[in-house]
Order: sequence, then structure tokens, then C-alpha cells
Amino acid sequence: MEILDLHGIKHEDVKALVDSFININFNNLPIEIITGNSVHMLKIVRKIVQSHELNMEPTNYINLGSYIISHK
Repeated sequence: MEILDLHGIKHEDVKALVDSFININFNNLPIEIITGNSVHMLKIVRKIVQSHELNMEPTNYINLGSYIISHK
């Protein structure tokens, strides 16, 4: 599974990076995106995932800073 870790990435750079990561890996889902604990980062990622009509679930419910992206 491909993983994108957004730690250290500026919020303004996230949209293009996540969008590109999803497009490159669209036929190889699921993928993992690590957002960390930033609520703003999570909102940006969630909006992009929804625009691709994909599903987004936490890797586990103890760590809400990592998400699995898959087809609906």
C-alpha cells in the first residue's frame, strides 16, 4: 500500500500533493494518507477525497491522524 505522509507539508501545498497522489494511485487503491493531528489538514484532505468520490476511514480509532482511502 502506498503511503503519503503530510507531516511537515504546508497547508497551501496539500491540495496539489494529495490530488496528484490519488490520481497516480487511483487504480491501486487502497492508499494511506497520514494527516497528523491538524484539523485543518484533515478538512483539506477530506474535501479532496470526496471530490474523487472515494471512501476515507481512519486506520484505527485510537489514532485519528492516519486514513485509508478506498473505492466506495
